[in-house]
Amino acid sequence: IAKGNEVQTVTGKNILLATGSQPFRPAGIPFDGKRIFDSDSINQIGYLPKSIAITGSGIIAIEYAKIFNNLGADVTLIIRDHLPRNALMKIGLDRNVAATLVADLVQCGIKIIRGAQVKEFDVPKSDSVGGGLRSDVKILLEKRGGGALPKGSVTEIRCDTYLAAVGRKPNTGNLNLMSAGIKVDQYGGILVDNRLATTATCGSVYAAGDVVGRPFLASTGSAQGQAAVASMFSSEKLTSLLECDPNDAACIVDPLEKVGECFDPASLALNPFAFPIGIWSSPEAAYYGLSTQQANEMGYNNVGESIALYAECLRGRVFSPNGMLKLVFEKPAGKIVGVHICGDDACELIHYGMELVKGRRTIEDLNNSLFSAVTYHELYRIAARAALDDESARKRRAAVSIAVAQRIRSNKNSK
Repeated sequence: IAKGNEVQTVTGKNILLATGSQPFRPAGIPFDGKRIFDSDSINQIGYLPKSIAITGSGIIAIEYAKIFNNLGADVTLIIRDHLPRNALMKIGLDRNVAATLVADLVQCGIKIIRGAQVKEFDVPKSDSVGGGLRSDVKILLEKRGGGALPKGSVTEIRCDTYLAAVGRKPNTGNLNLMSAGIKVDQYGGILVDNRLATTATCGSVYAAGDVVGRPFLASTGSAQGQAAVASMFSSEKLTSLLECDPNDAACIVDPLEKVGECFDPASLALNPFAFPIGIWSSPEAAYYGLSTQQANEMGYNNVGESIALYAECLRGRVFSPNGMLKLVFEKPAGKIVGVHICGDDACELIHYGMELVKGRRTIEDLNNSLFSAVTYHELYRIAARAALDDESARKRRAAVSIAVAQRIRSNKNSK
């Protein structure tokens, strides 16, 4: 361990590496911590920008876009994909939730430049930040993959501040892992087995959290830390989904049965029921389990989905009329396999949805449940009832709810 000029050697029977991650910094971007930031250094910004350009289309980019939008900044999102919702669907978001989030960005006045990437920066050398006038940062754009953008496209952006929010990478560069026989993947993440043990050739070395790679979440990192410590003092062998041969009938495992057993990156990536995802934007978004597309790809025979609009419950009509909750279920039994939410308190509401999926509850079970009045949890029963209703009944109920919500908003605006 090095601290200044002092070097100290620490020994132990078991060692846990948990050095976290850092923002990925693409080559060619002149990060300076004054005008050009990554998703960590932006937390130290000493002024409120009037305008900001953000590269990225994932969770971090959207969260910061809404933060600066709510602070009054003029926000521009630069997205490589031609369809912004596609990038969100790639990380597991349901298509309706992804479309709702993108629509909200546009409705809030956030400009989205699609199918483009940054080509060149012109950052003023002499600048006054945090007080006086500032010259604009000039950003030249090109099409995704390089080359000129189509005629009529935005080719230059001028802004106070630029933020690159294009993912994270493990903090392993200065650990000298090769000398200990510890292997890493192509992104620098430490390779571990399903007990979080590394490939160290000497001693008992484990790794947990962002340093082992995706999904880069505080929740999974904490669980990995606990699992690694438990593994240090246990000889129990764990069988992960990675070790199951899909061609061996005796080894076919229900992913729900493996939840909470293995927390290594491979097991988490293979198990769609391993953990919930929350996006702390405004509105919030969250999901657990499978989307309709994922359920079909996994071989579920007959997949259904039902949606409850926030406007269909009293609390939603007043506070968050544009939100939605979707249930994905397997027919004909109605077993719920996924829950997707966009709207107020989505990151809290998802945990009830997670228990529905883990408990193998059905649409009928949910329809027979009673929830306290004037709560968002009523949406679960409304969605279950929608799954049991015919198409015309669903449309009539949704139309009435939307009309009532619009009237409430109109009355608020007239006061």
